[in-house]
Amino acid sequence: MNSDYLAAEPAIIARLESELQGVTILTAPDLAGVAQGRQVTPAVIVLYAGDQVPGGDAVDQGDYHRITQRWMTVVSVRSAKGQHSGEGVREAAGPLITKVIQALGGWKPAKGFGRMVRESAPRPAFTPGGYGYFPLQWGIDLLTNQSVD
Repeated sequence: MNSDYLAAEPAIIARLESELQGVTILTAPDLAGVAQGRQVTPAVIVLYAGDQVPGGDAVDQGDYHRITQRWMTVVSVRSAKGQHSGEGVREAAGPLITKVIQALGGWKPAKGFGRMVRESAPRPAFTPGGYGYFPLQWGIDLLTNQSVD
């Protein structure tokens, strides 16, 4: 069992910082109180998105052995080009999305965690001022308890 339930977050941040030179890596607290017009772009925002707890045969005497944590990485870009169509932000986001997938896909963030696997994510969002937010969702298996027998 991993002694830190959220140990994947600093590992994901470190991995992205090492693989995405020149891109700001942020977490939810980094964004608190930041007005949209002052957001740093390009950026990747790392967010804990909950977990899936197994049932049925995956449960042993009430102790969960393996859960799947959900982590979201949101690629945040800004472009004045084609603001009405979103063309500029899509052009800016595409290569960065690819780099995030290459950096995290199949990678193991820490001892006790499985490999990061892509999952279905929410749709991208576009806001005034030429901002685009492209979420990528990941599942990571985590061993939470070992049998006491």
